[in-house]
Amino acid sequence: MPVMLDETIELIAPAAGRVLVDLTLGGAGHTRAMLDAGATVISFDRDTVAVERAQRLLEEHGERFVPVHRDFGHFPEALDELGHARVDGILMDLGLSSDQLDDPARGFAFRFAGPLDLRFDAETGVAAWELVEQSDEGAVGEWLRVYGEVRSARRLARLMVQAAREGELRTTDQLMALVRSVVPKHKRPEPEAARVFQALRIAVNDELVQLEHALDAVPDRLRTGGRFVAISYHSLEDRRVKQMLRRATGRDVQGSRHLPPVDVPEPTMVDLTRKARTATDEEIERNPRARSARLRAGERR
Repeated sequence: MPVMLDETIELIAPAAGRVLVDLTLGGAGHTRAMLDAGATVISFDRDTVAVERAQRLLEEHGERFVPVHRDFGHFPEALDELGHARVDGILMDLGLSSDQLDDPARGFAFRFAGPLDLRFDAETGVAAWELVEQSDEGAVGEWLRVYGEVRSARRLARLMVQAAREGELRTTDQLMALVRSVVPKHKRPEPEAARVFQALRIAVNDELVQLEHALDAVPDRLRTGGRFVAISYHSLEDRRVKQMLRRATGRDVQGSRHLPPVDVPEPTMVDLTRKARTATDEEIERNPRARSARLRAGERR
């Protein structure tokens, strides 16, 4: 069930003859809606399973659906290869798909027993347990603190590294046992576990670096009047989207009346959502995953 679908379609305005990019194919809900409206959609995903599943689900749309198995941080190179210097719209829905969360073999959800993997693309990189095993306490603690705002980051990092090097951090259950050991008995461990798994997932997939690369490229890859829509689910992502739009719209340049005027670059975009939009109560009731969603959008000048 795609999050904030109505708002997304209204803003990105799919139609016959328009070429749109979905940087996060996932379960293909947004891509399907854009295809149904007649647009050509180039959809990216690092997850081989997601790409293959979408190819089966969307084969009726023929050549208007262009799946790309690649991380979205390199979407400009892929567009060049496909012969599209600029497009009419770019969407990124930064949430995990339900298919990923519900697959115990992927390790994304602590409620399922499975390998502690957390990779979007299981064919590249290293699994989460391997990354922890190869890292020191300082690095692991920094991931937990910065990417997950984990309260017990320092202590938990020490336990995680020790367990990994002893071969006892291979599964989600083993990580959950460590989380429970550092959470006070009178508190539920699930909120802390969610932050820990988020932090590890971001570190394993280098998510924030990929996001910054993609955001830097967005304005130059949109035609005049082209729309950009981003849906974020935590502050680390939303803050970067907000900052990119502030830079592109010229709202991030602040001079001082005590200093010579600064050269202000010409704005490249118009902000369509000065304040992030959130899901309606009705949508949250239908789809609880929409509760933390924040949507921002801009238009190329």
